[in-house]
Amino acid sequence: MKKVLHFMCVVIIAFAFSCSSGSTPQSQVKEIDDLMSKNYPMTSEQTTNLDIYIEEGNRLLDQGKNKEASEAFAKAIDILHMARDAYIYNKAD
Repeated sequence: MKKVLHFMCVVIIAFAFSCSSGSTPQSQVKEIDDLMSKNYPMTSEQTTNLDIYIEEGNRLLDQGKNKEASEAFAKAIDILHMARDAYIYNKAD
């Protein structure tokens, strides 16, 4: 039970940081690339949603819609953080 609470706290904190982040879309793309290079295991749903958010972010960035692109990239980063946190949690067992 303690591990589950700890995991949930980590996820909530990661989500809060990504939502309040003042990152530029370009720095978010770099963070996405860095996290993806770690090859954390993801579910098929996470992989599908990740691809959707990255494609949406790139499309919006090409249109000059930086705020909207940043929001899409933040969702992609959230998925990657959840995959990372699940990997760390499962590794601790």
